[in-house]
Amino acid sequence: MRLATFRRNGETPRIGLVIQDGLVDLAEAAPSLPRRMIELIEGGAGMLDEVRRVASCGGSISLDGVQLLAPIPDPPEFLGVGLNYRDHVEEAGLSLPLAPTVFNKQTSSIVGPFADVVLPRASGQLDYEGELGFVVGKAGRNLTREEAAAAIFGYVVANDLSVRDWQFSSPTVTLGKSFDTHGPFGPWIVTADDISDARRLTITT
Repeated sequence: MRLATFRRNGETPRIGLVIQDGLVDLAEAAPSLPRRMIELIEGGAGMLDEVRRVASCGGSISLDGVQLLAPIPDPPEFLGVGLNYRDHVEEAGLSLPLAPTVFNKQTSSIVGPFADVVLPRASGQLDYEGELGFVVGKAGRNLTREEAAAAIFGYVVANDLSVRDWQFSSPTVTLGKSFDTHGPFGPWIVTADDISDARRLTITT
């Protein structure tokens, strides 16, 4: 399934199920469902089953008639993993890391997939990186590889915008990763049950 957060005519954001070139407004199709994506995710498999049941009950809204927002406008965490594929490591002239290089992007950087991106006056070193984003739907510790895979709710396309000189001015890189509008992602979440092998997906920027 493809799940989106959208807005019509300046109204309060809503969540919907994307079907071909349209979407079903879940608030209209099933008023009992949550109004925020994060609450839908927390509902787990049972909530997704309910979405599947009501998908055919609501009218389809044209995607051209809505503004697609970040699928999760307010995630509790927004983390990245640096040097996460071999070509990038070789491009940077570095060795493969022995452990994941995790960094934080502030949630205040989040915007929708088609929103304008601000070119900072403080730097001329704005860079972009297309990324596959994982939406973690279930918290856990000390997970096996299989348990970690099962905790993935779905996937999104993300653009990890970085202001390189500000990034490398601090060992945490957070500042250079978190300028306003530098965390666009979307246009929707593709649920994990629709992706047979995420390792075979292609990212193009």
